[in-house]
Amino acid sequence: MSSTRAGQLPPASSRGIVEAYVTRMASQLPEDFAIATLVPWDSPHKPGRLATPDAAHAGHWDAREIASLVSGCSSLLVPCTLETKHEKRMIRSLLKQIEPNSDLCVALLQLLEIPDDMNREYVEVLMARHDVLLALGADVVILDPSDDQDRLCAELNQARAWLEAHVQRAQCEVDMGADAKAQAVLEYHHELLWESFPKAMMHAFPPIDHNLVETTTSVGDFLLMHRLSTVSGNVILARRSESEEVILKVYDKADFITARDVENIYSELRFLRDELRHPHIVKCICVIHSFSRVYLALQVGGKRNLKQHLLNQPGYRLDLQDAVDCTAQIAGALAFCHSRDIVHRQVSLDHVVVDDQSETPFCRLVDFFAATRCVEWTPSTTVCGDLPSIAPEMVLEASYVAKPADCWSLGVVLLEVAGGMGSTRQAVGWPDDAELELAAAGIRNFFSCRGSHARALAAMGGVRSRAVLARLSGLLEPEPAARAVAGAYTHSCIDL
Repeated sequence: MSSTRAGQLPPASSRGIVEAYVTRMASQLPEDFAIATLVPWDSPHKPGRLATPDAAHAGHWDAREIASLVSGCSSLLVPCTLETKHEKRMIRSLLKQIEPNSDLCVALLQLLEIPDDMNREYVEVLMARHDVLLALGADVVILDPSDDQDRLCAELNQARAWLEAHVQRAQCEVDMGADAKAQAVLEYHHELLWESFPKAMMHAFPPIDHNLVETTTSVGDFLLMHRLSTVSGNVILARRSESEEVILKVYDKADFITARDVENIYSELRFLRDELRHPHIVKCICVIHSFSRVYLALQVGGKRNLKQHLLNQPGYRLDLQDAVDCTAQIAGALAFCHSRDIVHRQVSLDHVVVDDQSETPFCRLVDFFAATRCVEWTPSTTVCGDLPSIAPEMVLEASYVAKPADCWSLGVVLLEVAGGMGSTRQAVGWPDDAELELAAAGIRNFFSCRGSHARALAAMGGVRSRAVLARLSGLLEPEPAARAVAGAYTHSCIDL
């Protein structure tokens, strides 16, 4: 026996105790009982109905021997002393191997060698080993089992009865208290997610206002007027007493169950309230935190988004000058964000609102739920947005750089408002049920071809413009590193 293997196995005295016990008991046990030892068998005579590890590969069991042994058995006895980690590993291996035999009762028998000088330290060692055995997951653990068949069977039957009673009692508790326990878990989860986590990590997140009054017509001091149609969830036009109108963006906590969700809401709050003061970015006026919801009170940048605005325009597009101007406004907002290392990641017609009360549409960028900080060329992996605005590399690559991805989405906005809503899909072509990856690959391949930007601009209504094409070719560049930046989007002297 090698020194390595000898160091793994229990000392000879412990192995002798186990083999002596098995030899005494093997002939006494009922036929539906089997025995397994945790080390190879050393004695000349090996009893029947006994499984041992492979002598040539200590630590391995013969699967066929185990399967044959436990077939038709009701109980498997595993005598041990647990003097080494080797025995612990072998118990785990054995339990895993016989796991499919769910009706088999596995009993760990902790054999004791009582020394002449019994002391407290030795007792504590034995009890520590017993605790380990209990934690390994066997059905029954018996300390100092009897040498007598009848007494041993009585001990096993008693232990099994206690086990069955415990299982039944636990099931009854689950059946009777499932709703109460589930509610307790939900309450604890809510406390961690919306109170403890923000308190520790998000100092600007207001605590829950347990006195806030929420009705179907009001939230605190805000009177609810009507809901707005958006893709960003529950958005309500409201008014605070006689003051100006606001947009309440409502986050129902039942829909947000991870720490990442809370971080996204908090980031949107901080970006729009404290950091992004720009005329073409909607600002957050205040936040209201109730037990079940978070409300962001936002500036009314417009009651319709750019997609809804285009639906009321001839050819579903803007006048070319308005198209260039609107996109320039959003480009300015993006450039401002990027200068502060903040990326939007969902720039689209849905996330631009339009104040069309003046002669020239005034646009603001909204919905910063997916926005995050991203320093220069730091790679990102989170896929945000949807067709047609999502940058191809966001879908097709393992990682992407977020600022150029924002600029691609800006290019799609320009194409859609100048050429007509639907220009990207009309030019590239993808079916309604197309997978996102296939559509993204088709978009990238299309804009890799010479003359593709002119074809895309003219796809809906034959629109042609050198000024628009100059911008499109820089923004809708399949290679992110070669893509124009938002700050480079300026009014051009080229004829529209």
